Amino acid sequence: MENREMFEEINALIGAVAKAFDLAEMEVVKAIEAGELGMSMVTDDQGRNCVEVGFDGRTARIYQGAIFRPDDTPEPEDDECGGDKGHGGCSCGH
Repeated sequence: MENREMFEEINALIGAVAKAFDLAEMEVVKAIEAGELGMSMVTDDQGRNCVEVGFDGRTARIYQGAIFRPDDTPEPEDDECGGDKGHGGCSCGH
């Protein structure tokens, strides 16, 4: 039986970080040990708690059951629905 405190939670966090940055779990551990990966507990703009992770100039937010990478948010196309990149112009918000 494993007696180390928060062992399962830490393993889950390492797994989520690996998935967020498309790395192997051992690469995450090595990056932590080398000081190349930073983590902090934050509250997002909607009041939800998460772990914000920075690695190699990229950022990811790890939530319970979800990973958000700001760089993955797609921009709407200029010509989509006649709108101009999220500035209004049609009923769908473009």
